[in-house]
Amino acid sequence: MKKPYAVLFTITAVAIAGILLAKPLLIESAPSVTLYTVEPRSAEDTVTCTGRIEAADSEDVYVKMSCIADSVAVEVGQAVEKGDTLFTVDVDATKQVIAAAAGVSPSMIPDQQITKTVTAPVDGIVRTLNVAQGETVDADQPCAVISSSDALQVKVTIHESKIKDVAVGQTATVSGTALREDGYAGTVTYISPSARQQYTGTTSETVVDAVISLSERDDSLRPGLSAKSKIKIGSVADCIIVPYEYVLQDDLNQEYVYLYENGRAVKRVIQTGREWNDGFEVAEGLSAGDKVIQDPTRIEKDGQKVTAVGQGVGTDA
Repeated sequence: MKKPYAVLFTITAVAIAGILLAKPLLIESAPSVTLYTVEPRSAEDTVTCTGRIEAADSEDVYVKMSCIADSVAVEVGQAVEKGDTLFTVDVDATKQVIAAAAGVSPSMIPDQQITKTVTAPVDGIVRTLNVAQGETVDADQPCAVISSSDALQVKVTIHESKIKDVAVGQTATVSGTALREDGYAGTVTYISPSARQQYTGTTSETVVDAVISLSERDDSLRPGLSAKSKIKIGSVADCIIVPYEYVLQDDLNQEYVYLYENGRAVKRVIQTGREWNDGFEVAEGLSAGDKVIQDPTRIEKDGQKVTAVGQGVGTDA
């Protein structure tokens, strides 16, 4: 007669144990989220472009036709005057190269057709020298660059989609892997009045050339080095910025975020304004101190329980 009671006791014990075991599982089912605490801050919008450092107030020196250099009379950093010899040309070697390309005998090429001495067209300092004894001097690139001052600039290319935001007088920051400092101050001093096609392999894009004059310098800033420039095209102070990935859009085309409130994810509709480099400017819907959930794709519904695991990188809280 006691057996039914034993069975009932066993079933009850198993049920209680199941409830106790299920409770932590229910708690663990709440997704873990990282929070972003909203604080007013300044925002900056920039256009990023690439180019090379070059001497300002410089003169590019070209040869009329490709040739073979003989003796080189100058070196980088040397002061020269207009008319000074930069290098001489090996006439016989040059005639052989031209003849081989044309499929004729070197004797058929007159000596007077070949420039024998290349001279400096202006006074200044030799900033770049692409000449070595016995090597070919290419007519398609400067054999030398002579600058009349120590000033440096960065010649950059700006994509056509960004050029409308760039203007002469805007400030810029220049950086590069070979440069000593993280950034050097500069100013946009020239924008080409025409665009051109720039080719990378088999693809092309429309770009506009511009010049950024550097107001800082050290010996790591060498002409010819590649550099990345960020041109400041706008800024604002004391606004609320939310990173793009924190903002979602619902079926009514309303933009919204999830806030963390009392252990739950609460939907908050917002109105965004200008788009900055690092996120949307929020015109309405958020206030200082609100805690936005950084990973909203983990939320399945409004009001869902969540577990906050900390503040995200870049928050002010």
